[in-house]
Amino acid sequence: MEQDYKIDYEMFTTIEITKIIDFFMLIEQTKYKKISKEKMISRYREYQKILNNKTLEKQYDKMLFDRIKISIYQTMKNYLEK
Repeated sequence: MEQDYKIDYEMFTTIEITKIIDFFMLIEQTKYKKISKEKMISRYREYQKILNNKTLEKQYDKMLFDRIKISIYQTMKNYLEK
């Protein structure tokens, strides 16, 4: 599954890559089940801290949308508005 993610593995530590992939998988899960607001926001903040780059966030959002038709931005916008 994670081999489908186009992540720049040179930019991140193994722990960071694991957290990024875990976040992507959590986003994917929102398609099938409800995830708690606290968990989503916490993981999203951690994800943002790791990337620390808006351009990269947009690139990964597009990659995930192209792959599974779910936008990180739209998903998190819904969680942050609740």
